[in-house]
Amino acid sequence: MRLTNTKFKKGYRFYRYPKPFLILIPLILFAIIYFFIPVQAIEISSENKTIKIFEVDKKTEIYIDYVHSVAKTPIRDVMEINENHLFLLTRTEYSSFGAGLPTDSAGNFELKDGKYINSGLNKELDCISLRVGRFADHTLVFEDGRIFVFRDFLEGGDLAVIKPVQVSKILALIY
Repeated sequence: MRLTNTKFKKGYRFYRYPKPFLILIPLILFAIIYFFIPVQAIEISSENKTIKIFEVDKKTEIYIDYVHSVAKTPIRDVMEINENHLFLLTRTEYSSFGAGLPTDSAGNFELKDGKYINSGLNKELDCISLRVGRFADHTLVFEDGRIFVFRDFLEGGDLAVIKPVQVSKILALIY
């Protein structure tokens, strides 16, 4: 007695289950394309080693907050990434006015809501190098609320380099 069935021939699984394959293949292609398309990001590195990568939208504000060494008051540098993939320093906000703080402005200098604001700077920077302060509490803050505290990843006195980069989305997710 032969146990064969003419219904089950070569390629049975494909013909029996074509819909999952037809749905799965475009989903896999979409995922590959989505995760490998370059996105705008900010890379923080030290000693040529990448510490963190943050994906950012164009024209969103990025802040570097720190405490001034002499006045012991907070300062905020405000920038965004422009169409040339460079930082554009738009303004600096000071909580006090005194020694070691600017007295004349390259842009518009005004007092607003108790803060001294030097706006209209529009200075392009390809990267920002800073020594992590032992007391300055350097912090990178994003407009959407994400925060990167340099002292959590680096020692005081270490050199950190912050630069705008284009990376694949998967690389931005991994870091």
